[in-house]
Amino acid sequence: MLAELHFGGAPVVITGAGTGIGRAAAQVFAELGASLVLVGRSREPLEETAALLTGIETLCVPADVANEDDVARVCATVQQRWGTIRVLVNNAGNNFRTALAELSTAKWRELLGVNLDGTFFMCRAFLPLLQADGGRAAIVNVASIFGLMGPAEMPVYSAAKGGVIALSRQLAVDYGPRGVRVNAVCPGPILTERVKGYYADGTRDISLVAKAVVLGRMGEPREIGNTIAFLASDAASYVHGATVVVDGGRTIR
Repeated sequence: MLAELHFGGAPVVITGAGTGIGRAAAQVFAELGASLVLVGRSREPLEETAALLTGIETLCVPADVANEDDVARVCATVQQRWGTIRVLVNNAGNNFRTALAELSTAKWRELLGVNLDGTFFMCRAFLPLLQADGGRAAIVNVASIFGLMGPAEMPVYSAAKGGVIALSRQLAVDYGPRGVRVNAVCPGPILTERVKGYYADGTRDISLVAKAVVLGRMGEPREIGNTIAFLASDAASYVHGATVVVDGGRTIR
């Protein structure tokens, strides 16, 4: 089992790697011996993540996954360096609250761009490199429990993450026979720095979020990182087309 969790220097591409779940996932993959390609909009957070990783090969590539040209550049860079990748983790995303009646078309497209289009662009670009890995490759798409339920005032995020779940299942049908496993992870309430900032002004009670969770607490980014790495590893070699909910029991009430 322990050997099946090790990546032996194989390249792993993670989007949204500068903060939160992406950074935590990078740390877990590094501990499991992967080489890391860290993708995010700004170089500084990526380099901060890279500084936490020791003993592995790391490449920071600033890029906007909602931009096709940026994604093509990332893929070309990785192809030139390795020629193949073992794992693609589509984690980049963003969110805000607003009722549909107040939602502008520009904001709708902006959030669909990073959450859903970005996943599509990255999968499309990297599938040839994944298929070149020889049958051990994996895609892990980070969706959300809000893609499974109806959260208040999150129409774009809910639609986009629901789309990520559906896209993951469809890719599993098409690319499983070609040697690429595809799964989605649906985090529940996770205590990232961004979430902490959302509640920092005291106008919202963060304790109410924890009370809605059966385990009575919010999750830590590493708990999602652990799940992502497991699904990407050979230890999960028969897990395919799954939507894995990691929410402390938030959705079972």
